[in-house]
Amino acid sequence: MDFEEYMILINSRGVLDYTTLNVTLFEVTARKKEELAKQIQRILKNNKIEKPVLYSSPDELITDYFKVDLPPEDVKRIIHVFRGLETSYMGPKGETTPTAAFYATFIDKWNKFI
Repeated sequence: MDFEEYMILINSRGVLDYTTLNVTLFEVTARKKEELAKQIQRILKNNKIEKPVLYSSPDELITDYFKVDLPPEDVKRIIHVFRGLETSYMGPKGETTPTAAFYATFIDKWNKFI
């Protein structure tokens, strides 16, 4: 696979980056969503998209992408976790805070799967 093909693949529907999956794993684990945590761990272990040979940092996790193969019900449960986090970090008058905006980005990323 060349770099152009790789870029098309990692920007396609059904693919998420390592950081998104790692934060998701942390948050679902913290909320005792064991089944979701197992699914995210499985994706991180088995669904890595191989990087092109000449990729600048082939061994850095932070640059890894993964094919996400979760059913819509699980994606909705993940979104629900992030909606709760976003809401809990809203300002006293319902205004967005930096932390609420941070969690909103994960809602946006996961919404692409439903």
